[in-house]
Amino acid sequence: MVLMTLLPDCPQPYLPIDSENACIYMSSRAVALNEMEGYCASEANGGKPFNRRFSDEGISELGKNLKLSVESLFPPEVYVGITREKDGMNQPTKNWLFANNQGSVDEKLYELWTREPNMQDCGSVTYLENFKVNPFSCTDSAVFLCEKNEFPCEYSTLPFVEYHQKCLSIFPRKDNYMTAESICGQMGAHLFPYKSSNDSDSVGAAIYSSITFDGGIYAGLRKNEMGQWKYESGEEETKRWDPEDELHQDCGVYGFLKNLTIGMFTMNCDDKLRLLCEIKPEKL
Repeated sequence: MVLMTLLPDCPQPYLPIDSENACIYMSSRAVALNEMEGYCASEANGGKPFNRRFSDEGISELGKNLKLSVESLFPPEVYVGITREKDGMNQPTKNWLFANNQGSVDEKLYELWTREPNMQDCGSVTYLENFKVNPFSCTDSAVFLCEKNEFPCEYSTLPFVEYHQKCLSIFPRKDNYMTAESICGQMGAHLFPYKSSNDSDSVGAAIYSSITFDGGIYAGLRKNEMGQWKYESGEEETKRWDPEDELHQDCGVYGFLKNLTIGMFTMNCDDKLRLLCEIKPEKL
């Protein structure tokens, strides 16, 4: 995790969460939950797992810093599945085709453009413009957003994760559009046909999550035999759940809600997950 600011008492690579009086570090890789203690002690410079409930202020701080961290690391352009149609003479038209045979749209009717296309023949989504689409040259290189039409949404070559009913993953290597299309296809996927602002919550969550924490950060929260969701510190969670999550799985994780604030989702406790380690400033 890239730190945007550091409290004097927080050693690198820890992140200050002032309202929790704690220095927090997000694991650089997914970890089996039975290895949490060892990971934080050895790979996180003597930390311990953060397994208690965040205050409202703390979870807000966490979300802001995660976004800043992603934006400091993440390329501003991400290919999505939209290309300019050619006519029978191979000349560009004003019609744009969505990937995976998802239809087409007239250039002037596409609601997601950041500006009117000129000679560009592809589109790339950007967090710099509220997840709208920049006209982009198909020969330029960008990371790209792949989609699978399968549920449950599972890991394969890439960690495909369900982001608000879309099974998505970002391929972190930059390539041109044709290569991006081919790579998605090799994984049984396709470039995401970004058709309307109704999908911006899925796109935003994927961009803020895919590169950094693969859809979820373990919150120290599990479902007990009574069906209650309790943190390892003993506190119960009742209100922060994503309303679309049916709570069928057994571990609680932090992720981005539709409004791109941090909320709670469920994942399988047998999966390897990102986690949070902490060091208390007064103990340094």
